[in-house]
Amino acid sequence: MDNSSKYGHFSTNGREYIITRPDTPRPWINYLTNGKFTSLCSATGGGFSFYIDPGFNRITRAIPGDTTLNDRPGRYVYVRDNDTGEYWSANWQPVMAKPEFWEARIGLGYNKISSINKKIQTDITYFVPLDEDLEIWDLTIKNLSDKKRNISVTSYVEWVLGSFSKDLADRNFDSLFNDVYFKDNTIFATKRSWDRPDKRGQSWGYQAYMTGSEKFECFDCVKEDFIGQYRYLSNPIAIEKGFCQNDYGQSEDAIGSLTKILELAPGEEKKLHFVLGIEENKEAADEKIKIITKRSFVEEKFKELNKFWDSYTEKLTVKTPDSEFNLSVNIWNKYQAYIASQMGEMISFYIGAGSWGFRDESQHIFGVLPIDSQFVKEKMLELLEHQLEEGNSVHAWNRLTNEGFITNHSDDPQWLVLMVLNYLKETGDLKLLQKKVNYFDKGSGTVLEHLLKALDHTLYHVSPNGVPLRRTADWNDALAGGHFQKGESLMVANQLAWNILEIVPILTEIGKKTKASKYLNIYDHLKKTINEQFWDGDWYIRATDDEGRFIGTKMNHEGKIHINGQTWPVMSHIATDGRAIKAMDSLWEHLMTKYGALTFTPSYTKKNSYLGVISQFAPGTKENATIFSHPNAWVIIAETILGRGDKSFDAWRRSSFLTRGKEPDIFRTEPYVYPEYSYGPESPHFGLGSYSWMTGSAAWFFRACTDYILGVRPTLNGLMIDPCIPKEWPAFEIVRNFRGSLYKIKVKNPDGIYKGVREIKVNGKLINGNVVPVQKSGEHEVEVLMGKG
Repeated sequence: MDNSSKYGHFSTNGREYIITRPDTPRPWINYLTNGKFTSLCSATGGGFSFYIDPGFNRITRAIPGDTTLNDRPGRYVYVRDNDTGEYWSANWQPVMAKPEFWEARIGLGYNKISSINKKIQTDITYFVPLDEDLEIWDLTIKNLSDKKRNISVTSYVEWVLGSFSKDLADRNFDSLFNDVYFKDNTIFATKRSWDRPDKRGQSWGYQAYMTGSEKFECFDCVKEDFIGQYRYLSNPIAIEKGFCQNDYGQSEDAIGSLTKILELAPGEEKKLHFVLGIEENKEAADEKIKIITKRSFVEEKFKELNKFWDSYTEKLTVKTPDSEFNLSVNIWNKYQAYIASQMGEMISFYIGAGSWGFRDESQHIFGVLPIDSQFVKEKMLELLEHQLEEGNSVHAWNRLTNEGFITNHSDDPQWLVLMVLNYLKETGDLKLLQKKVNYFDKGSGTVLEHLLKALDHTLYHVSPNGVPLRRTADWNDALAGGHFQKGESLMVANQLAWNILEIVPILTEIGKKTKASKYLNIYDHLKKTINEQFWDGDWYIRATDDEGRFIGTKMNHEGKIHINGQTWPVMSHIATDGRAIKAMDSLWEHLMTKYGALTFTPSYTKKNSYLGVISQFAPGTKENATIFSHPNAWVIIAETILGRGDKSFDAWRRSSFLTRGKEPDIFRTEPYVYPEYSYGPESPHFGLGSYSWMTGSAAWFFRACTDYILGVRPTLNGLMIDPCIPKEWPAFEIVRNFRGSLYKIKVKNPDGIYKGVREIKVNGKLINGNVVPVQKSGEHEVEVLMGKG
């Protein structure tokens, strides 16, 4: 495997991406988070921090647009030679002095930046502990020269202290409320006003601080004092002159900057650390500071972090003939899915400060479910509490204020259903269906009632022919035209059909056979209607508008064929055998590019009120005929259902970040995570990745690989083994936890076929069929022989 580029490569064990030059095509970042305290940290220390919510609890500053362009501001460490007056930054940013050596390692839960400047070596590791509301900057500095050096080390952040939007729109006024001062070797920072809608007129409810392991010589709390008039972060007056103002940031644009002066003998190495944290009040901060300044604290917390990721990544592992597939599934796809589940798609370098997405999180946790079902259960119950009594849900909510935003997206209820069904199949915990959970607006119901209300809510909002209405929009937010909400969504129709097939065995198991029969009748009606009315000859139609006109038909001049119009009928088994093949063949003919399949083609070029904002995006941009990563995972699943292992793996390979990262100046986003989309061929930026990290793609690609390509997926009665692989693979292995047992599965493919299982042995005994029954706790050996049955 060679995933190296001129910007970097993966480490030998695959657990770090080593960046070898700082001027990456875009800032390449990491999420350092424990679910409460979060730091978005680039390979050069750029980025920002927040606590719980990035909108109302922003700790440090970001400037959207500039963030992706120049990766400033951030968390920086300036280094100054006090004998010569020369200075640089341990990060490279923001001074950008040319180093003698530089590299950054993006790891699981940490970033480590190493550099050599003027024969001074620095290594700085940024991480957020698992159980503390703070980030640590662990710095090692070494004198590589043969003479004594007098060196200043200076930290730097820019405070926001509450409302992100106020800081953006009215910083001068918002700064008047800053209360930032130095006391007891620590900069304390809070704000006397909080632009939080449910707490108007109150002070910010937290105390931020910056401190460290050393006794600091001086400090700065005012940005103007540190930077100087008409200067920049790259040449701040405080660093150039070599002294601080020791001034408080009362009613000023405030920063946190602490300076330590070191005397380093030749070859001498010194370890020190800075801490940026938050507590509910100063008294709590004072108590915390007594602990966190100790060296043992840093070492213990970093050890705990690495232990967590060792355990997490070992929970589900694969070994196939394809090393890139292994690297993706075992480490980086798995890592991204977990990080996304902690963020709810509310924040990135591309998203200023959003809310917790209901359907986003419903899918993100799908990627965590096989590894940590308890974590998923907690998230799922929180999501169910944001369902409305009528069956719909909020589309998003603020986790700090719990303010919900109801948009009537037609797909929201079906993601709720899919989420609960996934959990039940993974755990077998049918007792959960009787648990009472509050609705968001009024009353409460059992989990089963929540589930059925979501299904029925979609069924209450259908067109006269029984097809679900698109309402505000479905999965494709931008396909949102029409004022009367009469347009139909064939994607939601197929989501509904998929969920019916999945819920029927569960309803039957708990004795709800009449209800199961009712839903099967609805499924049959949907299948008949879709195939009679929405087959276009070579592919399936995607939707209709308010006037009943087809969207996604060869009769359209633009948007003739849509990706979700083809994959979901196959996934839901709505498509008949011949049509399923034909629809997917049409997808490959019209939508597939070297980087993956387009959302649709051709792009929309003129504003159309019946289509919505999708017709206003530039062609080949965002949802308008781009390569969205998310639905490309559904291409993989659809092709495995059809038994076309070559095409499913080809679809994975094209859209994989590992493939895209080999052309970094085209892809530009991080070569270790999926972006939301890449620009389409009708854009001059064809292939450019955008909106990286926060995408449901991570969860769906992870499960497409493990559940459908490798074919090991949970059912109510056990683990189904139904691989659909490249015929060139002679064998593969997968180790998976399932309901308290560890399954070591070895699959052999002696005949070189794509799909088909001849026999399965569990602990040496032959079983009937291809579903491994639930075993007693412990380890179990599963031998699978592919072949014609």
